[in-house]
Amino acid sequence: MRKRREFLVSFLVFLFIVALVCGSVLSIFSFVYYLKQKKQQDAVVSSLEKKINMLNDRISKLESSFGPNSVFDKYISAANFLSNTSTDLERIVEELYDDPTTGYLRLFVMGQESVWVTFRKGDTVYFSRELKPGLAPYKFYYFKTPPIQTQYSLQVPRDCTIVIGKPGMVSFLIYGVGTKQHPTKVITWKDARVNNLESDFSLYIPK
Repeated sequence: MRKRREFLVSFLVFLFIVALVCGSVLSIFSFVYYLKQKKQQDAVVSSLEKKINMLNDRISKLESSFGPNSVFDKYISAANFLSNTSTDLERIVEELYDDPTTGYLRLFVMGQESVWVTFRKGDTVYFSRELKPGLAPYKFYYFKTPPIQTQYSLQVPRDCTIVIGKPGMVSFLIYGVGTKQHPTKVITWKDARVNNLESDFSLYIPK
């Protein structure tokens, strides 16, 4: 009976020792596995941080390139300035230069509303645009080629047709041949159509 008890105690001690060893081994294995997983996780986090920092740098560069006062913004402003300057210069040149050896007419839109005006002959359209109230910047040369070519100098046939979107709201300032810097006459056309520029306006055109 005593031996049996001693065997039982020894067996329990053995089981305890085995359990203790197994637990230690499992703990060590778990700790090693934890360290390995932590190392992989740190590597992934580090890689993500590098990519995020790289994206932030690219975004910062894009913002500095395209944002206000950026190089790209300055290029756009410079291009717009040059474009506007070119347009303004053409208008200035067209206003200052006048050749009395040719004849042209200008349009003045009365009232507060824009008016559509078209110059054409047959199927050919020489000008068709909505003009704002006031003096339009265009000169329509009906005798000889414009002395200076700008976007505001347009040559039209002397016998062209003019269609007026709002009759009675457009005055024609005629700068006849031989005159300089002042209109020969001002005509406010009451109809919607000028059938023949030369005959309807009684233009003086040298032969």
